[in-house]
Amino acid sequence: MKKIIITIITATSLLMAQNIGSLQQQIQNAVNIYSKGYNDTAVLLLMSRDGKTYKASAGYADRKSKRKAKTDDLFEIGSASKVFTGVAIFQLIEQGKLSLDTKISRFYKDKEIRKLANYKGKNYWDRVTVGMLLKHTSGFIDYLNVYNDDSKALKILGGKSKRYTFKKLIHQAVAFGDANFKPGEKFKYCNTGYIILGDIITKVSGMDWHEYIQKNIFDKVGMKHTYFGSLIPKNIREHMLQGYMRYKPTFMPPSLADSAGEIISNLDDLAEFMKAWSSGKLYRYKKTLIFQLTEGFKLQYKNIANLYYGYAIMKIEGFYGHGGQTFGFQSYIAVNPKTKDIYIVGINDSTVWSMSLFMQLAGIKLKKQDRK
Repeated sequence: MKKIIITIITATSLLMAQNIGSLQQQIQNAVNIYSKGYNDTAVLLLMSRDGKTYKASAGYADRKSKRKAKTDDLFEIGSASKVFTGVAIFQLIEQGKLSLDTKISRFYKDKEIRKLANYKGKNYWDRVTVGMLLKHTSGFIDYLNVYNDDSKALKILGGKSKRYTFKKLIHQAVAFGDANFKPGEKFKYCNTGYIILGDIITKVSGMDWHEYIQKNIFDKVGMKHTYFGSLIPKNIREHMLQGYMRYKPTFMPPSLADSAGEIISNLDDLAEFMKAWSSGKLYRYKKTLIFQLTEGFKLQYKNIANLYYGYAIMKIEGFYGHGGQTFGFQSYIAVNPKTKDIYIVGINDSTVWSMSLFMQLAGIKLKKQDRK
């Protein structure tokens, strides 16, 4: 923890100091320091401020070959993919095919999936809504975090030959017992809810959820360097950042993350997405974006004050976005709709906190008691 705090303080002082060079150089210095603080882990950053865009990179894209990271490198964005899934759901709501109050029992009669809502001898499946899945209040077991240890999870679930289907992921969740609480009672982050949302997109749109998001988000925004991990061409995957966990190379089967986190992208594409989303270009009606920006509840999360979670969106000090983590990467995407400032962070080690780099550059402080 001390090492992280020293890195944050030093990089922030570099960025905020006067007369030490251009803003571009200050940002590059901050990224260099952050990368060095974690043994030359690859760190990619895009910052758009006052109508100008700055990009910086540092560290190794591949430790074995010593290939240096570049600002146009591709990386896994992990749970930041949930913003895309959320936008797709709101688009379908605008089309009248869904509502936040739609009961998911409408789509599923299978006995196993209903077990997700078992709690203390009763089943609450008929209470679960689309809105609960978006806001992580379903109470379902999170199939990706049942081991409470990423290294153990990677050992059990990882491997380049592994392929996961929707049914297999649901089975993984159900196998670990009853729900955490009754639907709607409280917040608990849950990837299971988002793979169900992806499947609902498929059911109500008439096309596979990958195809729907490609057509209605990627193509609409012009994201020509964004892919789904399970569909990315081999020749393109070979040129993306190598993922690591505590500096050891890893590989997470993309289908394991599914619609909860399998998107691969780069800084520029993600910035264009955040610009399009925050300006309302991905919705038919302005009220849809306003609703998504205003709805949310405060979270008690680690050492971060004033953190809120809404419908597929996190809010902190005027910035809206989402963090992401796979078994080899971390990311953070954020935009301030009022100032138009955008921050995109990509890191190729799952144990290096991407959100802290965003916070330091955006001037968001940690809680005082955690700076001791």
